[in-house]
Amino acid sequence: MPPPGLSADQVSANIAAGYAISYVLSTVLIILLIKYLPSMFGIDPVKAGKDAEKEFSTGGDEEKLPSTFGFSDVGVLPIDVRAYKVTHTELVGRTVQDLYKQFPDAVVLKVVRGDEVLDASKNPTLQLGDVIGVRGEYSALIKEGEADIGNEVDEPRARNVDIEVADIHVGKSEHAGKTIAQLHSEVGFGVYFKALFRQGHQQPLLPQTTVEVGDVVRVAGSQWCVDQTASQLNSVPIVESTVTETFYLALALLVGYVFGHFSVTIAGIPFALGTSAGCMLTGIVFSFLRTRNPAFGGPMSEGARSFLQDIGLNLFVAVLAATVGPKILASFQGIIVIKIALLGVTAALVPPLLAWLYGLYVRKMNLRFSPVLVLVVVIAHLQ
Repeated sequence: MPPPGLSADQVSANIAAGYAISYVLSTVLIILLIKYLPSMFGIDPVKAGKDAEKEFSTGGDEEKLPSTFGFSDVGVLPIDVRAYKVTHTELVGRTVQDLYKQFPDAVVLKVVRGDEVLDASKNPTLQLGDVIGVRGEYSALIKEGEADIGNEVDEPRARNVDIEVADIHVGKSEHAGKTIAQLHSEVGFGVYFKALFRQGHQQPLLPQTTVEVGDVVRVAGSQWCVDQTASQLNSVPIVESTVTETFYLALALLVGYVFGHFSVTIAGIPFALGTSAGCMLTGIVFSFLRTRNPAFGGPMSEGARSFLQDIGLNLFVAVLAATVGPKILASFQGIIVIKIALLGVTAALVPPLLAWLYGLYVRKMNLRFSPVLVLVVVIAHLQ
């Protein structure tokens, strides 16, 4: 029942007016609050942002997140495939896998023997006079290639190796919990480790970095090598597709829509999250799951994502305006609109302020961890 002296239409109009006013004012005031909070507490946000950026630098190029559009771009890799003729007798009778265990930084991917071309997947045994295609870093090939193998030759068949980029979710296996260096020597035959992600954040790719269950390793190599590495990590390689995947997104929206319509009655008053909050919460959950397993949903074109975001927001505003627009004018009378604005602004500003205080003084969090403080760093970085 509406309060005495108010009709149901007036209550609806007041709610609509409160939403409209609070949305505009809170958006502006939250930006100003976050911008000036650090200086009010004696913190330099520019310095904090630079310190966090320096501390969490991966030490290399920033890679695109798993399953995002363009994540499989090969780019410029510090590796090459060169052809050498086997003239050193100590290599004769050795298999490709045996040589990898001894020289993990120089992998034999092709063996050309007359008219026959043998792939590394067949684990061939080297013979004197074979021409082998060796994949490794430039410095290692230049320094040790001819000295340890033989003369470099021009043999396109030995260097004809297709390179693909794939993301591999690290499952539960004997290799989980080992360092990048150990992982490369045990399962990294023929692949180059490009990046490491943990819960959607790129990690420093250093020899001593530990790879945990749930991490995503981005590798570059031939298809057979990538498949073999994924199999040993108890996973499957995720490669970029030209097809935009929307099923995962649609499923998340459906679950959020259904979840948002569940209501709980307390003291005779029904409470429900609503469609917006329901979709927001399921979006957070589904996004977290996808950071741990990029197989959940495929890559989405940035253009498609931007279009869905813009059209969704525009339709939301249009529907809201068409539904409650005529009712709002009835609430812009007397002091009621000021009360509504004050209540809306208070409800919008108190939560981020409390989050700031809790993160800063109770949890002793660095600027990069608290959601509110992260926005401070972003704003500082844009200054």
